[in-house]
Amino acid sequence: MASILAEAVVGKVCEMAVQQVANEVSIVWNFTEDFEWLKNQIEQTNYFLNEADEKNTRQKESVKTWLHRVRDVAWEAEDILQICAVDSMYATNPQFCSLGCSQLIRRHKMGRRIQKIKAQVSSVIEEGNRLNIGHSVVSRIEEAESSSSSQRRQLKRLSLLPSDSKPVGIQSKIDSMVNLLENPQFPIIAVVGMGGMGKTYLLQHVYDAQKGRYEKSAWLSVSQFYSLSKLLSDLAFKLDENLSRRIKESGISEEVAAEEIHSFIQEKRCLIVLDDVWRATREGDLLTRLGIPTGANSQCKILVSTRSREVCVNLHAKIYEMESLTEEDSWKLFCAYAFPQSDGNGAPEYLKEVAMNIVKECGKLPLAIKTTAASLANTTRPGEWQSKFDKLKKVSNPNDPVMDILRLSYDSLPAHLKACFAYLSFFPEDEQIECEYLIYLWLGEGFIPEKENPWDCLDQLANLCLVEVWENISLTKYCKIHDLLLDLAILISRENNFAFGVEDAFCELRSVNNRGGGRWCRLFLAKKDIDERATSERRPVSPTLVRTLSLSCNTKIGGNIPAMFFRGMRVLRVLDLSYTNISTLPACVGKMKLLRVLNLMETKIKMLPKCVRHLRSLTYLNVSTEATIQIPKWISELRCLQHLKGSFERLPKEISKLESLRTLRISGGCWLSLSVEEEEGVLRLEDVGKMSEIEEIKFEVSDEAQLKRMEEGILAPLEKLRRLMVNNAIDGMQGESESDLPQFPERMSAMRDLEHLVLWDFAVPSWICCLANLTYLFLYNCDCSNYPELQALPNLVSLTLWVNKRCRELPKAFGKSGGFPHLRFFVMQDFPELEEFPEMEDGAMACLEKLELRRCEKLNKVGDGLERLKRLKEINLWRSGIDELRETLKEGGIYWKRIKAINPHITVGHNFFDI
Repeated sequence: MASILAEAVVGKVCEMAVQQVANEVSIVWNFTEDFEWLKNQIEQTNYFLNEADEKNTRQKESVKTWLHRVRDVAWEAEDILQICAVDSMYATNPQFCSLGCSQLIRRHKMGRRIQKIKAQVSSVIEEGNRLNIGHSVVSRIEEAESSSSSQRRQLKRLSLLPSDSKPVGIQSKIDSMVNLLENPQFPIIAVVGMGGMGKTYLLQHVYDAQKGRYEKSAWLSVSQFYSLSKLLSDLAFKLDENLSRRIKESGISEEVAAEEIHSFIQEKRCLIVLDDVWRATREGDLLTRLGIPTGANSQCKILVSTRSREVCVNLHAKIYEMESLTEEDSWKLFCAYAFPQSDGNGAPEYLKEVAMNIVKECGKLPLAIKTTAASLANTTRPGEWQSKFDKLKKVSNPNDPVMDILRLSYDSLPAHLKACFAYLSFFPEDEQIECEYLIYLWLGEGFIPEKENPWDCLDQLANLCLVEVWENISLTKYCKIHDLLLDLAILISRENNFAFGVEDAFCELRSVNNRGGGRWCRLFLAKKDIDERATSERRPVSPTLVRTLSLSCNTKIGGNIPAMFFRGMRVLRVLDLSYTNISTLPACVGKMKLLRVLNLMETKIKMLPKCVRHLRSLTYLNVSTEATIQIPKWISELRCLQHLKGSFERLPKEISKLESLRTLRISGGCWLSLSVEEEEGVLRLEDVGKMSEIEEIKFEVSDEAQLKRMEEGILAPLEKLRRLMVNNAIDGMQGESESDLPQFPERMSAMRDLEHLVLWDFAVPSWICCLANLTYLFLYNCDCSNYPELQALPNLVSLTLWVNKRCRELPKAFGKSGGFPHLRFFVMQDFPELEEFPEMEDGAMACLEKLELRRCEKLNKVGDGLERLKRLKEINLWRSGIDELRETLKEGGIYWKRIKAINPHITVGHNFFDI
């Protein structure tokens, strides 16, 4: 970095000898030296902060004041360093080398800013020494460098609970809830208990086990600050996609939407969960406003979780009091997370006494037990266990002990994980967060150290039970945070002068800043509906400090956001305008030199705004809108772009010049169409072959010449490819007969590191079984006769076979012992001639959790052995099976009894109501 700055800045001074700054030219000459000094000092300041955090600055007010000051200085210094880096990157590019006087003047101004911040940094370090913080900075740096790898190993557990483990201490509660559900006297049942007792966990198990017995089911997370319009939208979508589409497209009012929902479910057997209800009455009755029928003729069963008994009374609900765990179950739960590799043997003798004392201090509360146990899972040193016990004994809040216990887990995190955790406070309660997007946000904010794998950071938080991570059937990872942990993240954000909108963000910010409470560095507004008036008439406090701005899901914001709203936001890293109704961006957005993440998903934007061209630091761009976005040629100027997502049908060939591009994600049902010949400016197959760093791409083959070039190995340079989706769009070769399907090219077998493969209308090649890293496989319209030995794939987790008009039965090998050793999800859909599902031998599909057979109308036999699948949680037959088969699988049927006798936790969802 220093050499680049020397060449770009000092060299420019020698060449230009600009008279305007001749009298202060030493500022420019010393620019590189000052820059390097500032970098070193900021690194030291970070160690000061770490030491202050470890001392837990609840003690001295003077230390708290110092922390606010040093963070302010560190943030400003970081902004300067990053602006210098961006300027230097483009100053050394020949395309930008003719910048002349204006460029030099900017360097001169930056030099003066560095000198000013140098004085501030020196001052805070001296003050830290006076407070006896960071007195051994140099030794701490050396120690950290030598132990960083071991620290990462210590924080990362080998695994969480095995996926087939049964929930601890909850089965009797599940049985009690099921009995209440079956009682017609109780249409509404409310689970009541303090936070952290496992109310949502219990309801999730009951819901998963029982939803297959109802015609329709829906799970709604209500939360403290809910949006009625969003709840209505979510409820309609989960009940019926056609109902959801009709409500969305008609733009009707909330009252009419509720009437539509009421009419739809009035005479249907429905199971609806309202999780985390804070108030039963908010501008009227919640159930009525959602259109959920509750009268004598209603067939709806409603489950509610709440912390308030008043909610239960107002809902006229049957109360189920959530009890704490027993001592025995508390111990079992603790051992499962603290000693995950012990095979049920529990704690070693030399730790048993202190471990049992720790469990007692957790008060039989599941969340407190799990987070505490997880924080000890990678150490067996008695001193650390005793230290944890001593800290637990000091928990001082008898009314809310869980929060203090959770705080102890947070305090043990390294600085970068603390920042990552606190950032979760910016998401609405019960939000399901896409992990990949979250990681780009963390990277955009600069939280992740250069040598750290960001996915490891997420794993560490998950292993410590501070965040829950799961993946859907497409193996897309999502995460969410428990509401108590969200409260903790919000508390930490306030302590560190992060900002987020609750009631009126602008007024709150003004009042805090007027009290001299420090600088607000981030601003989040998505937690409260705001409208265009808020963006046009009000300006946030100190916009020059804002790093994250999210207006996501504020649907009342439409049209053009005025430039005044963004004025001064020169250090913004993240701008999230997703799910708003904006149609364009003001030109001033292009001046945000440090902007790394721009999310325009589900907006009204129809073309990429010109201002995006100037966002030199941009790494993540999502333009997945209703319209098909045309990408201009200047996209090649975004040299840092790593992830591009949108509904693209054509792309300019200049996209291949983006050396940093890793992910080219085509959203929705679109496929990227590549130019066949030398078509003017359009991306060709040859251009894709030059994108050697690309890790994900989705395209269609529309010409036999393209197929031939693939056979010749034109895509062989894509050695880093991890996700590949290819559609056969060649006229007359879509598989109307067996001979119509083209073979997927043999030369593609060189892509040995593929993890995610989707093929449409291709004959499946035999070499697919050589892809040892493959975890996800989706085959559309592929003949049964062409299936290779798929069961031999060692790491396959999800398999989807979609559309096969001729297949009558699957290969017997699918049920052989040892086959599909890691398969968790198996889906077959639109097999109109399928008559039999194969018999499962002992040891076949040993990890299978979910089996879906959808629209297999002629299915007459599900082979013996499904009861042998020990980890199977759900069998779902949707519009599948002849009458005789359905009778055996219905509750009380012959095959249902056989499965339940071996695996009582399994859910058999037959959903025959729609046939």
